[in-house]
Amino acid sequence: MNAAQINAKIYAGRGKVALRLGLDYGVFRPVTAADPMPNQVTTIKAAFNSGDNSYKSPNMPGDAFWYGDFDARVTKPGDYLVNPANPLDIKYIAAQQSLLPIICVDCNRKVRLSRAATLGAAGTVGAVGYNGMCDAPAESSDVIGINPASNGGVFVGWPCAILFGGKSQAATGLPADVKNSGWRILLPPSVPVVVRSGDIVTDDLGKRYAIEGAELTDLGWRINAQEVHP
Repeated sequence: MNAAQINAKIYAGRGKVALRLGLDYGVFRPVTAADPMPNQVTTIKAAFNSGDNSYKSPNMPGDAFWYGDFDARVTKPGDYLVNPANPLDIKYIAAQQSLLPIICVDCNRKVRLSRAATLGAAGTVGAVGYNGMCDAPAESSDVIGINPASNGGVFVGWPCAILFGGKSQAATGLPADVKNSGWRILLPPSVPVVVRSGDIVTDDLGKRYAIEGAELTDLGWRINAQEVHP
């Protein structure tokens, strides 16, 4: 028996656990940048724990990672799992590493990402010349999700995890200034674009974040951002 066969048996065993402990989840596989949810590939039983196989320890605030018990032979990293009985219960599969627990991320927001137009000469970098970003609505374009203004007021975005992280920074430096909070944003590896510094994230609450840095890891996109006040 080789490693692939052993891994398949492990996933089959996790599927049997889910038959006893799990709930129904629809499996959605993103195929377009605009909307990740139209393509449902199957429905499975799935259960989630915080790393405690006895299912006795709850997950705590600030930790979006869960271990999944389900038959991962029919899923792949980047798929979304949606509980039809509770549409707010959305997770994405961050990684299915061979022989290891299945890592999932609990989503608490939906976001769209827009790319602002660049000011200055094309290709200008460094200390010579000037280059900046302009986020006027007419000068930016969505790269994932749909702007409600162009969609009949309906927000369509990518489920993700947005958590406190990084340093807060003063917006203007005035004595009564409210600092821009630092945030960590986690997006699935199925996002079909390269996330860049300077991109703007807008969530379904209308909050906006300026991306300072983005790293594509084995578990998907890990993004450092600053909340931008109107």
